Amino acid sequence: MDRILGGALLTFAAAAVAIGWGPAPGVASWAEQAVLLAGFTVLSWRLAQRRGQPATRRRFWETAAVGGLILTAGAVLRAVESIADPASATAIRIVPAILLTAGTGVLLASMLARPWRIPRRQRVRLWLDIVIVLVGAAVAIWVVTVVGRHDADRPAEVGWVVVGAVTLGVAAFALVRVVFTESTPVRVLAGVTLTVGLALFGVERLLRGAALEAPDLRAILVTRMVPALVLLAGARFEQLRRPPAAVPPRARRSGARLPFLAIVVTQAVLVVELAVNGLAIRTWGALAGSVVVTALVLVRQHLVLADNERLVRRLDETVETLNRQEERLRHAASHDHLTGLANRAYFDQQAARLGRERDGRRRAVLLLDLNDFKDVNDTLGHQAGDDLLRVTAQRLRRCVRPGDTVARLGGDEFSVLLSDTSAEDAVATAHRIHGALGREVRVDGRLVRPSASIGIAVGGRPYEALLRDADAAMYEAKRRHSGFHLRPEN
Repeated sequence: MDRILGGALLTFAAAAVAIGWGPAPGVASWAEQAVLLAGFTVLSWRLAQRRGQPATRRRFWETAAVGGLILTAGAVLRAVESIADPASATAIRIVPAILLTAGTGVLLASMLARPWRIPRRQRVRLWLDIVIVLVGAAVAIWVVTVVGRHDADRPAEVGWVVVGAVTLGVAAFALVRVVFTESTPVRVLAGVTLTVGLALFGVERLLRGAALEAPDLRAILVTRMVPALVLLAGARFEQLRRPPAAVPPRARRSGARLPFLAIVVTQAVLVVELAVNGLAIRTWGALAGSVVVTALVLVRQHLVLADNERLVRRLDETVETLNRQEERLRHAASHDHLTGLANRAYFDQQAARLGRERDGRRRAVLLLDLNDFKDVNDTLGHQAGDDLLRVTAQRLRRCVRPGDTVARLGGDEFSVLLSDTSAEDAVATAHRIHGALGREVRVDGRLVRPSASIGIAVGGRPYEALLRDADAAMYEAKRRHSGFHLRPEN
């Protein structure tokens, strides 16, 4: 165990023994509170002096040290008064009470002083969470203030109850902020521990009237030391953390369960009140609080479901956009950007796929290029040459079957891959292509009659062999000026 926390627990246990069996239990209780609060003040000041931390965190712990110093002064003064008058250990003393209340207020103010950083879309849900927790706290306050009983009808006791109720309500608000937002200058564990300690101060004030009627005041004096111990533990938890600059940023944990905890608390209080007191005034208050909390949680869940539906729609849209983008990239990687035909890489993949199919079917490769294409580029310009290539691609598509592959291999060189065909069908296809490409076309305002030389290779041989034979056949067609030529099978 940590030496500071271990020492605090040891002194707490010693004080509890002194309260239980010693001659001056009030002095032991207040002296231990002073020791624990002094320890909290020292730890807060040391945290404020840490190097490499943001100014907001430093200011928070400086303010916490001031609040701890005020609380320590109140406890010390109360211990001195208890030494002078041991019988007054449980009585209210004005000056110490003011100091203890002021110190608690300073600590609560330091928890709430920093501006909130909340995305706009989360603000409605956050405020619902805050209201839910505060209503749950209000139900608890309503019950423990023992409304209508004799211990709440004296002005001093009423004022003490009001102070406790306000303290507990503000502490609940601070707890919500620590759990739900990232704008607090401490980590969650330390922040929750500090706010719980401050809330216990409020509970102690709320139950003061009932505590005075308790048969064993020594147990009450022991429980009064608990808030100071919890405050010291909160500061120590923060001190045990590595310096902020060395800690990688982590997302603040979600407090989504806190509103449901408020439902559990209010329902439990309602059940107990119904069982003990029936439909008394306190029961009606608990019932109203339970209804309000349940209604607010239902509204909150509706907002959560709406947010989830919106996130799912965005996710679906994102996935659809990514799929379209992937399809565009895949198409761009496998097709020629000028003509829209398959490029050499895609053509090679298709040919390799057909080559792996051992089905005994024959296939054909038609390899062609445009005659005198360089003259079109030189006389009419490259834009006219690009137009001619696009027209050639369109005519090629119309001359083949839907399952055949047409590709631009580069420049004015094109290729057609015919699957499951014969030599006669391949020649017929080449004849259609030659006739279609030979029709006049207007480019750059001038009529051009292009022509092509087509080489044909047919068989069940590997694609590379067919392409090599088609290339030889194309040059044979150029030499003969025959338009197309079929390479005989070996």
